[in-house]
Amino acid sequence: MRVSAGQIPHRDFYANYGPAQFYILGVLFKTFGQSILVERLYDLFIKGLLVTAVFAIAASHTRRSIAASTAIVTALWLFSLSDLTGTPVIPVSLLNVAGSAFILPAFADSLPNRRILAAGALAGFATLFRYDTGVALFCIHTCVIIVAVYFKGESHKLRAFAYTWWPYALGFVVVTLPPLLYYLSVAPLHPIVHDIILYPSRYYHRGRNLPFPRVGPRSFENIQVYLPIAVAGISLYVAAAQRFFTRNNQPVPSCISEGKKPEGFLVTFGLLAFVMYFKGYVRMEVAQMYLCIIPSLLLIAVLFQERRRFDRPLQLCTIAMVWLSVLAVASATLHQTERSHFYQVPVLEKMLRSRGRISPEIQVWCKLANPLTRGLCFLPDDNRIRTIEFIDSHTSPGQLLYVGLAKHDRIFVNDNLIYFASQRLPATHWSHFDPGLQNSSNIQAEMIHELQVNSPPYVVLDSEFDQIHEPNDSSTSTGVKLLDEYIHKAYERTQTFGDMSVWQRTN
Repeated sequence: MRVSAGQIPHRDFYANYGPAQFYILGVLFKTFGQSILVERLYDLFIKGLLVTAVFAIAASHTRRSIAASTAIVTALWLFSLSDLTGTPVIPVSLLNVAGSAFILPAFADSLPNRRILAAGALAGFATLFRYDTGVALFCIHTCVIIVAVYFKGESHKLRAFAYTWWPYALGFVVVTLPPLLYYLSVAPLHPIVHDIILYPSRYYHRGRNLPFPRVGPRSFENIQVYLPIAVAGISLYVAAAQRFFTRNNQPVPSCISEGKKPEGFLVTFGLLAFVMYFKGYVRMEVAQMYLCIIPSLLLIAVLFQERRRFDRPLQLCTIAMVWLSVLAVASATLHQTERSHFYQVPVLEKMLRSRGRISPEIQVWCKLANPLTRGLCFLPDDNRIRTIEFIDSHTSPGQLLYVGLAKHDRIFVNDNLIYFASQRLPATHWSHFDPGLQNSSNIQAEMIHELQVNSPPYVVLDSEFDQIHEPNDSSTSTGVKLLDEYIHKAYERTQTFGDMSVWQRTN
């Protein structure tokens, strides 16, 4: 919504991801109108591409039945991890596996320049979605090219590496350099350095760290926090055994395939899974491991395909990894289904119920014209519906809005849906909250200045996250109450809708 209004990420609003997701959705909103349905269809399209890519990559190295099973497990994880909907994680996962598949022929023969150029371009696009994982993918592929050159026994290794790597680097630069140059032409460098380097390096671990989760009968999906790193380790071991033991004429009943050797696949996706594991290392939960889960599923598929060539212990390990992976996704799917039933998924409720049985309040809501009701009627909770209706009826589209917390001395997360649903732009640069930012004195001073200059007629304060406490700094108060004191002085409470309170400007 903000980029559709002409705002620039980092310069005009705090963002901890790259610009690609913002601009793709901005273009879609410009084309089809601002609607959550547009975003959901885009998200479904990317997920469909990801499942298709997983099937195609697996099918090129395994039997079709194994490839189909891998694709089904991927789809079930996408269903189960609903928190990933709309985030850049899904496009990045697609670009990670697609780019890695493009680079695989480097192990077998000379890689065409156009293919390696495309792999570099895909890494560049991944960087525009997430700077950290995109740069990591570039480094992974560089290492893969080095390993491929070494494995092929080129006589002039440095020359062979340069010949293969330069088109890859060119593809990466062609995609990433123009957006960077454009940004520097319209904005200073400091905001992007602050959002992507300075703030995360100082506060991210402290404010978002979670311990390793327990695995139990009701939380068996948590095994997926531990399984991918084991899969990556075994895959890299098998690839090394295939290469070095064979080369030295040492028999390894194992890992040696008489036909096509999968060592290039295991190295490429093993490195991808291993490095992406550390993307989620701070916040140890299944959703944070998704960039690691997908390549690990591909690795399991190839290991299972090759299992008959392994020695007995490795065969048992492979079969165990298959069953653990299946049980983990089954557990996650069951729990997501239970949650969906408990919350009565709004879209299904609307599709399955006759219109006469829908409550009058919902009928009124669904007749409104806003991004949540356009196309299909999506239902947030009642408190948000009433808050959105109030803001829509008491402000005009050109007026700004501030949606904050009841107390700004402790930050967990905040609501951004009200901005989008009411189509009111935020009155502050700092509309996306993170621990260590909006509960610091310097950022609160900036926000107070913005509220004074922009003078939003109403602010919404949300207390729903007050009772959520994690074992990190998001549960710790900084004692900074400058913003709370300013709001209570410049605004007065006019309405309360459960956890939401609406305050009107008095001076």
